[in-house]
Amino acid sequence: MTPVGFTIKTGGLLWVLESLVNIHPPNNTAQIASINAIWDTGATNSSITSNVVAALGLIPTGIAEVYTANGIAFQKTYTVDIGLPNGVIVEGLVVTEVNALSGDCEALIGMDVITLGDLSVTNYNGNTCMSFRIPSLHEIDFSLNPQFGVE
Repeated sequence: MTPVGFTIKTGGLLWVLESLVNIHPPNNTAQIASINAIWDTGATNSSITSNVVAALGLIPTGIAEVYTANGIAFQKTYTVDIGLPNGVIVEGLVVTEVNALSGDCEALIGMDVITLGDLSVTNYNGNTCMSFRIPSLHEIDFSLNPQFGVE
């Protein structure tokens, strides 16, 4: 696979990492929901809200035991394709339904997607820069090379 990436830069610090994604049923690009998604390294799996489930008319594919800050819950799962901002489509991803997410986000991108590539977050000069690429190409280790990127 040819490496493909995207970058989101801000004029200030971000407290939540977000991007637009496209969600649709597998092999059905006629029904696409273009929505905001939170990128969450603390989440094992990706999720979509009940609003997205209803808008796309998704049919449950199973039930998952989910560990949340409020305890254990059992949530419906769905199989979807997720289009990332770099044009890569993660196909056949099993996501969990949640009632709501923070802000105007309708999806959460978890480690099931993040581990497919390389994610970096920098806050140079008080501006957040989030960059993601698929596939992973090499390791970045700031402890071994604290001058990485310094010209």
